[in-house]
Amino acid sequence: MAKKLQLSYKEIESRLESFKTKVVPVSEVGYEILKAFGKSEKDVSRYKEGKGILKTFDGLLIKGLFCYQNVDALHLTTRLEALKIDAQVKKAAPKIIAVSDGETLLAYDTRENDTYEQKLVKMHSDFGFFYPLMNVERVHTTAENPADVKAAEKLAKLHDEIRAYNEYNSDDDLHDLNIFITRLLFCFFAEDTGIFAENLFTNFIKQFTKEDGSDLGEMLGQAFQVMNVPNKERSEELTKEINQFPYVNGGLFASDIPIPKMGYKARKIIIECGDLDWKDINPDIFGSMIQAVVNPDVRAKEGMHYTSVPNIMKVINPLFMDDLRAEYKKLTDFYDQKKNLYDMSVLSVNQFVAECKPIVRGCDRLLLRMSKMKFFDPACGSGNFLIITYKQLRLLEMDILHLRKKCQPEQMIDFIDGSCIHLDQFYGIELLDFPHEVAMLSLWLAEHQMNNKFHADFGVNVAALPLHNINQIKCGNACRMDWEVVCPHAKDEEVFVFGNPPYLGSRNQDADQKADMHLIFNDRGKSLDYICCWFEKGNRFIHNYPKAKFAFVSTNSICQGEQVALLWESILQNSEIAFAYKSFKWTNNAKYQAAVICVIIGVQQMGTAKIKRLFSEENEEKVYNINPYLTSGPSLFFHRLSKPISEGFQELRFGSMPNDGGNLILDKNEKEHLVELNSSLAEVIKGFIGSYEFINGQRRWCIFINDSEMQRYCDVPEIASRLEKVKQHREKSTEKSTRLLADKPNHFYFSAYKPTDAIIIPRVSSERRKYIPMGFLGKEDIISDSAFAIYDASLWLFGILTSEMHMVWVRTVGGRLKTDYRYSAGLCYNTFPFPSISDTKKSEIEEAATNVLLARENYPEKTLADLYDPEKMPEDLRAAHEELDTIVESSYPGAPFPNDEARLECLFKLYEKMTANN
Repeated sequence: MAKKLQLSYKEIESRLESFKTKVVPVSEVGYEILKAFGKSEKDVSRYKEGKGILKTFDGLLIKGLFCYQNVDALHLTTRLEALKIDAQVKKAAPKIIAVSDGETLLAYDTRENDTYEQKLVKMHSDFGFFYPLMNVERVHTTAENPADVKAAEKLAKLHDEIRAYNEYNSDDDLHDLNIFITRLLFCFFAEDTGIFAENLFTNFIKQFTKEDGSDLGEMLGQAFQVMNVPNKERSEELTKEINQFPYVNGGLFASDIPIPKMGYKARKIIIECGDLDWKDINPDIFGSMIQAVVNPDVRAKEGMHYTSVPNIMKVINPLFMDDLRAEYKKLTDFYDQKKNLYDMSVLSVNQFVAECKPIVRGCDRLLLRMSKMKFFDPACGSGNFLIITYKQLRLLEMDILHLRKKCQPEQMIDFIDGSCIHLDQFYGIELLDFPHEVAMLSLWLAEHQMNNKFHADFGVNVAALPLHNINQIKCGNACRMDWEVVCPHAKDEEVFVFGNPPYLGSRNQDADQKADMHLIFNDRGKSLDYICCWFEKGNRFIHNYPKAKFAFVSTNSICQGEQVALLWESILQNSEIAFAYKSFKWTNNAKYQAAVICVIIGVQQMGTAKIKRLFSEENEEKVYNINPYLTSGPSLFFHRLSKPISEGFQELRFGSMPNDGGNLILDKNEKEHLVELNSSLAEVIKGFIGSYEFINGQRRWCIFINDSEMQRYCDVPEIASRLEKVKQHREKSTEKSTRLLADKPNHFYFSAYKPTDAIIIPRVSSERRKYIPMGFLGKEDIISDSAFAIYDASLWLFGILTSEMHMVWVRTVGGRLKTDYRYSAGLCYNTFPFPSISDTKKSEIEEAATNVLLARENYPEKTLADLYDPEKMPEDLRAAHEELDTIVESSYPGAPFPNDEARLECLFKLYEKMTANN
């Protein structure tokens, strides 16, 4: 998924308006740019004091980020070129090099080899070049169709040029700009695909508008107006160059919008766009690319969030296309049988035609069925899912018609109505205005492309114009709209709901999104991802409609942790998972892309089909049930438990939390300094170890003073000073519980510490590791709140927790932080089912666990991060773990298990048995 901006587009725009509203000294320009892109006043003050910059450089040079010099107007270009090869600059490797004379800004992107020029007063409307200053990378689309890439790049430049010379202060203004861009797109496509005469639109601009672009807006306005007027109703006074444009209709040219001001550069870019070959443009992907280039907030992120064609096929194939193709294959298989008999002269021509009549009737039934289906994407964006679905149905329709024609070679097929697949079968909801407009346009373009193929295959001409109105793609909030109003359906209709809704986790939702969650889930929605709204509304939409199904792409978080029970327990009361793709990694073409692990889940009414389909990247399983953890076991729901269900498991506690503003925490130098000043302080300094320190071999310390020791140490100046700062920190807190502890600054906010040995379990650990690195700490160390602690823990319990059986449970039942394992007491530890075992078996586990700890000690120079890296794990440690795994697994009925699915099936059954009476 995409990395979020620290600042919104509007915030950056507002900050850069300082160049327009006040006089900024040329020496301050670099600092103003940095502030606009997220640097604080404190950061800028540090730079001015010479901190964090290269002091020997004549100007502003921040390593790895930004270089700026002010120069006179005559030397802007030469100075920028000189800075590109300057030894100090090259060594500092800034992302952006910039120079200014106080009026004009020139800049160079060192990684993209790209340049920028703009008046400072207009920079607020043209600043995407500088996003690398916020560590947000430029979009790369090298894997896409070159025609799409070139067109998107040209339109990006046009969009920036228009925004630089026109003020867009309201949503209505931006809506008009969106429609303007959409109309241009249509005209470019139309003149290259036979909708218009060849090059009609581009030649019109070349021949009938001034080179400086001064009349471009006026001429485009007239052309757009006439495309909304039927030929019979046009004025006789229209000039020939305007009247040559055909009547388009379809709502695309219906509204009268202001045309933006444009000049020489905009005219040049439009002509360059027109000179591209738009026949090869893919409406399904291009729509999302255009959305990325014209929506600055989208373009600002690390890559474009659109669903690739292979991933769309993962959704629509098992949802409905596989079923349709299976019906078609039955017909082709039957045809092949009859054709073989005909080829062997077993059947005459007349007999062959007669034998093929059931095939013809089957083709007609299948086409009729397809013509009545409805397809609904309630988060349609630029229409990717709808367009790919439309194309796939049209291709299958042509295959069916070819088969029908082979059955009756002498009989003409009646194509009076053209295709049986119509755009009014496709429905959508999109929140944002521009992708809503592009979705409708892209559907028109896809229809025309498929009509051209239809013509090539069957010689049937389908009139491209006038366009038909598309009223089924609605602009609005899908969480608040009534889906049955948008896509009305009856009980006997096949309706398929699908898409790729937004993923936002509960902590990343804004106020409006939280309100959406509350509207749909009430208080249950506080811990759910935003995408759960679509699953819940999808389930309501198909309820009592036996032929309706839905399937969405989602992050795998909705199949992990506490979200499983919160979301799926209600959905699966009357519905069932029809198919699912287990976790797979989402990829796009941006640099440094965030890793997002996705699943695809299809849902139908309970009892619709006996066999379910469970996909992984390697294969497909046919199963009788798919549970919300996307395994083939029973549908169980694990709620947080307050104590372990397994015998002999001690309490798992959160680590200790100081909530001290950092004043009780010490690094190595601070600890040694305090002990040097007063050696008795060593008695109240303990190790302070959390997940990071434990896994990476780091050390921190903390001041830990019991009330009985306060009188002895509170007068020590170094201690008194720190305790006073803790008190002040807590007094300023907005939390009442924190303020109440202000008078006890020696106390941790939460302390779980006991002066005994303890097992430490990191709360977060990398998904790459087969095992979460756990271990023992002594009483001289306090376990911090970034980890869990089990005090007075037995060695056999450590052995169980660091085993493969427990890890299978954690990977399935536990949650994730991004893609990393997120361990929890209530879900991972307390719910883990382990059978009662003999003392002899405990001794076996303890011996194997000891061997794991001893194997670690063979590598004192390595951290646990090194030892548990799957590519670097020492063989003796791996062998010790495998021996431990075998012994722990042998404690379960049915062991040994062939795979993780079998382990999980056993664990689920044991959990059911152990909790049956609760």
